Amino acid sequence: MGTERIKRHYTLGAIAPDLRSLDALDERLENAEVDTSSLLVLSRRKDESLIKVSLPEAEVRVAEATLRRIQWFEFGSAYLGVTAVGVLMGAVHLPTGLVVQTVMTLAAIIGLVVFHRRPQIKRKVVGLGLPDELAGKWEASFSSGFALALITVPEALFGDAQEAFLEDESLIEPLAVDRRVVL
Repeated sequence: MGTERIKRHYTLGAIAPDLRSLDALDERLENAEVDTSSLLVLSRRKDESLIKVSLPEAEVRVAEATLRRIQWFEFGSAYLGVTAVGVLMGAVHLPTGLVVQTVMTLAAIIGLVVFHRRPQIKRKVVGLGLPDELAGKWEASFSSGFALALITVPEALFGDAQEAFLEDESLIEPLAVDRRVVL
């Protein structure tokens, strides 16, 4: 076996409080000669197109969740079951059946709205292979921010990329992780 050195990479990330700071971060990374095509931005659905226009080289993903097909099927089945109970209650006592059906319909609507609007930063970041601890910190800070910017750089460019992240004090939770391959 050769003593070839396994190249190390680092992933850096921070919550940008607004589009201006996100754009400035991209510019500082370009000035440091860091390849910004590996920049990944997690944002809210409403900001996705704005970020794509401002940072055309970056990959932009939506941080909000959506239900998978099987989850929609399960949700629909549960709602139909509750509707059946409401109809049966309405056969015995109409006002009670109407109240139950109304409350359950409102609860389902509110639940869907809250679920779709809540950012799933932790799940998305852990899905990228980053530590749970970092994902938790970024998820806790995302509510006061605009977008989460992540970039993976080789070891040789780590110092320059880190400076680009630390130069702007408005960036929230600037963190880095070693992406060393574990054999």
